[in-house]
Amino acid sequence: MKLFDLSGRVAAITGTSRGIGRELALGFAEAGATVVGCARSYENAEKTAAELRAKGHDTLAVRADVAIPEGAESLIAAAVERYGRLDILVCNAGVNVKKPAIDFTSAEFDTVIGGNLRSYFLCAQAAARQFIKQGTGGVIVMNSSNASVAAFEDLTPYCAAKGGIDMLVRGLASEWGPHGIRVNAFNPGYTRHSMTPEGQAYLAESEKHIAARTPLRRMAEMKEMVGPAVFLASDAASFVTGTILLADGGWCAQ
Repeated sequence: MKLFDLSGRVAAITGTSRGIGRELALGFAEAGATVVGCARSYENAEKTAAELRAKGHDTLAVRADVAIPEGAESLIAAAVERYGRLDILVCNAGVNVKKPAIDFTSAEFDTVIGGNLRSYFLCAQAAARQFIKQGTGGVIVMNSSNASVAAFEDLTPYCAAKGGIDMLVRGLASEWGPHGIRVNAFNPGYTRHSMTPEGQAYLAESEKHIAARTPLRRMAEMKEMVGPAVFLASDAASFVTGTILLADGGWCAQ
């Protein structure tokens, strides 16, 4: 349907080297968007870009640490320099440290908050400045988590960061709506992907328990996050802003 068509739009997506970010890059390109992907390593970002080019898509890979202002600004600047505009920002890159809250160091706490909440704010701010400069409005989609709604053992700072993202969405949607900027989030539940080998091992060991606790009786596949993100970025959601869309198989419905 044309409502979900992103043709002619330039989308910057953070954390495209692997996992959900890679799936988002592939999915947004398939929906018609020109994707500008980034990672802290250019080589890693370029791997996904090469996949897109092999499928016939124009794309750009950028090295950027979006947890610092210069990195977030460089991503947006690279998109505009190459394609002349920006229409969509997808904040996806994130980090996690899994351990009891009592044992967290202040540096680990800063890493989790910085790699999630701060990076999302910095990217959104840089994108919004460009949207306002263009005078065309724009769309910001954030990959949050059902950990923003439910507490999970040994993930307290991560839950706090994701809860902050949900409120960031609401606050920015309220402030930037008059500029025609929509801001929303999709919140995955347990997905067959994790950011560390240790996390992957944990998911493998816990999958039966997770499936039993989830109303749909399974974990999500990474590609299942593409639909919610494309929906929020597309004209199908043209009057949707400040919304937190749970994509967790019903975990938080119980």
